[in-house]
Amino acid sequence: MLHTLYTSPYSSSSLKLCLDYAQAPSAILLAEDAVVAAIEQGEWFLPLLSSNHRIYVLQEDVQARGLEGKIASEFELVDIKGFVCLTEQYVTQMKW
Repeated sequence: MLHTLYTSPYSSSSLKLCLDYAQAPSAILLAEDAVVAAIEQGEWFLPLLSSNHRIYVLQEDVQARGLEGKIASEFELVDIKGFVCLTEQYVTQMKW
């Protein structure tokens, strides 16, 4: 399953709920304000890393927020084309 998150984990409980309820192995795509969760050594770095899910981060949103070079290398940056490929790969999807 592909879980797509759009809101910052600092203003919404969506990421926590997703991590609590998503069954491994799933894919989690962080987009829009949710990309801040992927900052290396940030508050959400270890929970994401230890989640046993594949973590993807939308590159355009990282750039739009000036976070280049701050995203943990353990997470995979994808562009819009990569996002489309993920939606094709994962038939079942959930938006948080």
